[in-house]
Amino acid sequence: MKRVALTFDDGPDPVTTPALLATLASYHAVATFMLWGEHVAAAPNLVKQIVAAGHAIGNHTYTHRSLLGLSPGEIQTELTRTDEAVFAATGLRTTFFRPPFGDIDAAVAAAARRPAVTWQVDSEDWRSHDAPSIIQRVTTLTQPGDVVLMHDGQPATVQALPEILQRLTAAQYSFVTVPALFHRLQAGCLYAGEQAVQPLIEGRK
Repeated sequence: MKRVALTFDDGPDPVTTPALLATLASYHAVATFMLWGEHVAAAPNLVKQIVAAGHAIGNHTYTHRSLLGLSPGEIQTELTRTDEAVFAATGLRTTFFRPPFGDIDAAVAAAARRPAVTWQVDSEDWRSHDAPSIIQRVTTLTQPGDVVLMHDGQPATVQALPEILQRLTAAQYSFVTVPALFHRLQAGCLYAGEQAVQPLIEGRK
């Protein structure tokens, strides 16, 4: 079975999140939303909608600054403030995180004390803002077991998503959440795809 995990960073967004949810629902597809804590606090009802629709949620920090060079306490604050906002909205806590910009090293992993999830395929929607380019990158680069990076808050991504879902479905892909893609997510490890798992802390595997 060919599986792929679509992920959307930086939400929730009052305009694009409902549009993404509607498109995913129309294709009976699930995804993973990596939530920006400040945005969660501003729009908790959207997080409720994400969870109610059966999607997974991950922690994308509270202020979306690079975690490299921050103290362990500062890193924990970024994650726990987001967890608190998510819990206030949904009663749930996130169990994995995506470091902003994909910036991570052993020190960040040790301070975070939870699994890190990055990506194998970058849609570059943050760069191109062009639906045809996003469609082309995602549908030509995706391989079975990949995690795909896209962004909430990008109108071009909303425009591109139906065609991405159509093409990947035609190629016999099924859409799964990040937790469903991996057998077990372990703190201290970095997950970019089924064939791209690496320990960031010695002794993890």
